[in-house]
Amino acid sequence: MTGQVRTRTDGGVCTITLDNEGKRNAISYPMMDEVVDVFESLDSADEDRVVVIHGAGEKAFSAGFDLSQERRPEGDAWDRMTAAVAGHDYPTIAMLDGAVYGGAVHLAATCDLRVGRTGIRIGVPPAKLGIVYPPDAIERLVSIVGPAKTKELLLVGDPIDAEEAREIGFLNHLVAPGELEAFVYGMAETIAGNAPLSLVHMKAIVDEIVQAGSLSEAARERAEAARRESFRSRDYEEGTTAFAEGREPEFEGH
Repeated sequence: MTGQVRTRTDGGVCTITLDNEGKRNAISYPMMDEVVDVFESLDSADEDRVVVIHGAGEKAFSAGFDLSQERRPEGDAWDRMTAAVAGHDYPTIAMLDGAVYGGAVHLAATCDLRVGRTGIRIGVPPAKLGIVYPPDAIERLVSIVGPAKTKELLLVGDPIDAEEAREIGFLNHLVAPGELEAFVYGMAETIAGNAPLSLVHMKAIVDEIVQAGSLSEAARERAEAARRESFRSRDYEEGTTAFAEGREPEFEGH
């Protein structure tokens, strides 16, 4: 049983479902390859796509890496998957509709936003398995929850509940189980309706700040150039006109 990755698109939102329910949506090598293929397809398409990632069923977002497989060269497939998610130009949302363990915490941390439901548990247990968590995953956790909480999550290894995950900043929002899907897709559709140039450039600026600690002179010049470009864009004209007319804007991405 290797599981599968299912996708669907609706307007400007693409949903990626990790489907391996028999193993609590543990992610196999074929599933990693499928996720990479999905993002490569999205990146090469003309349409703007906000992405929502979630797990099949109600028990787990994902149990992380499928430990029952024969391991490939260390980190190769997993790194390609998380790099594909992180490198997507448009925003990504992890919809945490069940338990989140191990590598799945890394995958969720790679997304731009994380929304969970009450009752879920989130754990990073490498210390209980005798392995070292990926450096990129640790770096992302530090950027989200800070070094002290990252150390606690990794060194203790016990899962935390959804409320604590929200308190430490891992979750952007925590909602009731029956409200999760509506909340996430409402957010995704709102984002998808915003100006593509704004989304792409502001996401990139935040990512550069997180990676480098601050904007380098070259990065700041790129950011300022993007800002100037936005004021000359057709979308800026459309956005300001729509605001004045009291209607929803129709952005085109230029």
